[in-house]
This record gives sequence, structure tokens and C-alpha cells, in this order.
Amino acid sequence: MTVDRPLGLSELLAEAVRLYGHRFWAAIGLGLPMGAAYLAGLATPVALDVIMVAIAFTGSYAAAARITVGDPFWEAWAQAALRIPVLAVLAVVVSVPFAIALTQLYLLVPAGAWLGVTCFSVAVAMLEQDPDARTWFHRVAFTLTRSVSLARAEILHAIGIVAGLMLVYIVVGIVLVSALVGFGDNGRDVAVAITQVVLSPLFVLGLSVLYFEQRARALSSPQPKT
Repeated sequence: MTVDRPLGLSELLAEAVRLYGHRFWAAIGLGLPMGAAYLAGLATPVALDVIMVAIAFTGSYAAAARITVGDPFWEAWAQAALRIPVLAVLAVVVSVPFAIALTQLYLLVPAGAWLGVTCFSVAVAMLEQDPDARTWFHRVAFTLTRSVSLARAEILHAIGIVAGLMLVYIVVGIVLVSALVGFGDNGRDVAVAITQVVLSPLFVLGLSVLYFEQRARALSSPQPKT
């Protein structure tokens, strides 16, 4: 895909929805790890829940970045598997604060700000190369530095879009869970798991679109002076 102009939240959501519809079954596959992590978390301590959600989110986002550029579903996940050492570190640095915020909603604002600055590192790990990164440690450093650089192209926009995606994810999720519980024969836990499978792909595809938009902004405008 190509994003060569600034997008508002509604335009970015529309692009993510278009991708969702165009690659529907691949998108549903992106949501399965989040649904599975939620169900597994019903029988595990909260600390382990956070770790499982962070891993599922990072893996889904990594595969979404490859699906966004046209990779087949299995190829996208294979590419993510090749980068497990780097993605494992990013799961801790980037995704754990987001996973904690899902269990402690009062932390959503700082978690959104953190995600708005660091989330691009996952897409960078999947889509960009650094010829000077000879070890996984250097690779992690490159992805995080590059993420901050992309965020700084329009940092308030990046944080605002991430916050908007999180709000859509949570509000629509609440509505969908209520609908599934109220009008179906689903228990609440099953309804939440189904909601994760359906909605989390839209969130990670939205982050992937945002990565391309911020990259276009970085290319078309000078970087802030340090």
C-alpha cells in the first residue's frame, strides 16, 4: 500500500476497514492470537495474562505489517517468526504497557502516548533493514530509534491517532460484547473472545496504516532539531 498524504482518524480508519475487507480471512487470523490470549488468561494469574496479551498483540501487529504490503497470510507469520528475538524484546518494551492498560483502564492515556511513540518499531522490524545492525541487540536499537524518529515527524498526530484507535477498539468492543451477550447464546467470556478476534485486526491494521503515513510525513518534512 502507499500513503503519501496526511490522514485524519476517519480516513485512516476507512483505509484500515478497506484492508480488513480486502484481506478478510487473513484479518480474522490476525485476531485469533488475541482471542486465544484472552481465553487462556481466564485460568492464569494477571501477570501472565499481561505477558500473553503482549506477545499476541506484538505477533498480530508484526504479521499485519506484512499483510498490509501484500504478503499472503502464512508468509506474513513466517516473516514474523524469523524475527522472534527482536519481536520478543519489543513485546516487553512496546506491548506490555498497552497490555497492562487493558486491565487498568486509568492507564490508557499514558499507554496511548507510549504506544504512539514506540509502536512503529514493530512495523520497522518487519519492513525496514539496517545494514549496520549486525546483532539482534543492534536491530532492536535501530527499530526503537527509528520509531521515535517516525513519531517525531508529527508526534501529536501519532499519539492522537493511536488514542483514537484505542478508543474505537474499547468502545466498539463494549457495544459488541453487550450485543453478543444480549442477543446470542454466548457467555460473557466467549463474547469477549469473539470480540477480540473481530476487532483486534482493525486495531493492528490501523497501526500499520499509521506507520506508512508517518513514514510519508517524515520523508516530506524536515526532522526537528535535537
